[in-house]
Amino acid sequence: MKKLYISFLFLFILISASHAQYFVQAFDGADTSVFNSIFIHLDSSATNVWQIGPPQKTLLHDAASTPNVIITDTINTYPVNDTSRFSFSVYNDFSFAIVAIQWLQKLDIDSTGDIGTIEFSTDGGQTWQNTFNNPYVYNYYGYDPANIDTLQNGEIGFAGRDTSWRNLWLCFDPSWMSTFPDTLQIRFSMISDSVDNHSEGWMIDNMFAGITIIHTIKEKPQENYLNVYPNPSSSIVHIEARKIQGFHIIELMQLISSTGELVQEWRNVPTKFWFDTSKFANGKYFLKIKTNIESETIPLLIAR
Repeated sequence: MKKLYISFLFLFILISASHAQYFVQAFDGADTSVFNSIFIHLDSSATNVWQIGPPQKTLLHDAASTPNVIITDTINTYPVNDTSRFSFSVYNDFSFAIVAIQWLQKLDIDSTGDIGTIEFSTDGGQTWQNTFNNPYVYNYYGYDPANIDTLQNGEIGFAGRDTSWRNLWLCFDPSWMSTFPDTLQIRFSMISDSVDNHSEGWMIDNMFAGITIIHTIKEKPQENYLNVYPNPSSSIVHIEARKIQGFHIIELMQLISSTGELVQEWRNVPTKFWFDTSKFANGKYFLKIKTNIESETIPLLIAR
């Protein structure tokens, strides 16, 4: 029976892969067809130091796949008082599993005030959200947690030194992606303060965007249609709906007080989501959750 399951799983992966759209960018020229490429847009600012080419620095000197990378200057250290950016779009061409944006990176970023951020936009670049600690991000891993820093202004991103190639995965729910009219845009920013520590910056290679079903296979099947935990909660409340094939989204979620007052409302959010209860008073609440499949009302106790 186990062999049969493994064979079926392998066949499912092959069939899924044959019908999926994949996008790649290795920065080494025409690595794939124009229909399967990630198109990088460098900020047109004259001070933008992101460059594509062979790295020639002391620490950041080897591409993961030769010859080119995208790096904050192929030769020089990054400057002070600078914000440099590049971005790309991820099209809503995925209908199942999880959308994964993947890349390799190395870091040498001054941790006293400089930072490398990754943001996303769902409205054509009018507004941007940080990908770290964001409830709309399905999963984010592969980096060393020691290289995550928070500036005084609350900006979260990469800092410090890590000269090992890290394989990063930034994942989103395709059903949620299909609910906004614009493509999902991803933006990488290197931001420096006025202190020059002659750091080499941020080097990235071999970007990939496509679906992954490994994430959903590894997750434990849940018996209840909706899981809300922890309950009682003192900080973060997680909401997870049972995994299904096809379009699946939380159309409406409402936090209702014990007196029937609407405290907060969310619309069109992923079926794996969370919110912070720290701004709400202690007490009993009701969490009304309506997906495109069914609706439930779950008592929730906030206690700190």
